[in-house]
Amino acid sequence: MGIFEEFPDRETFEGYWKEHYMPVTYDEVKTVFEQFVTEAGGHIYLSDYEENGCISREDFKENLSQEARFMFEDGLTEAFYEKNPELYETAFALYEEAQMTGEGDAGVAQIFHDTFHSLYEEFLNRLFDEMLAK
Repeated sequence: MGIFEEFPDRETFEGYWKEHYMPVTYDEVKTVFEQFVTEAGGHIYLSDYEENGCISREDFKENLSQEARFMFEDGLTEAFYEKNPELYETAFALYEEAQMTGEGDAGVAQIFHDTFHSLYEEFLNRLFDEMLAK
C-alpha cells in the first residue's frame, strides 16, 4: 500500500499525529543550544548585525548566521526524531513521495511543518530570554 493510500488527506494524517505525537520541550534542546552559543563565544549572528551591537528579541532570529540556524534546526530535529521517529519518517515520506512522483498532496503532513516551525520559534525565544538578552 502506498503512503498516500494510508494517508490520503490532511485530516487522516492529523488524526494519526494527534494519536502518536510526543511533545518536545525546550529542556530537551537547551543543552545543545546553549553549548553552541557558549562554544561560539556568543558570535551567532550575521557579522554586520553583530557589529551594530543592537541585538533585540524581535529580530535576532532573522539575523542568525547560517551556521547558527543549521545548528539550532539540527538540534531540534534530533530531539524531535528521538521522541517521534515514526511521525518524522512518515511526514518525510509523504513529502518525498509527492515531490518525486508529483502525485498526492505534499501538504498532507502540514501539521508536522507547523509544529516544527512553532517549536523552533518558541525555543529560540527561550534561548534569547535565558541566555542572550542583555
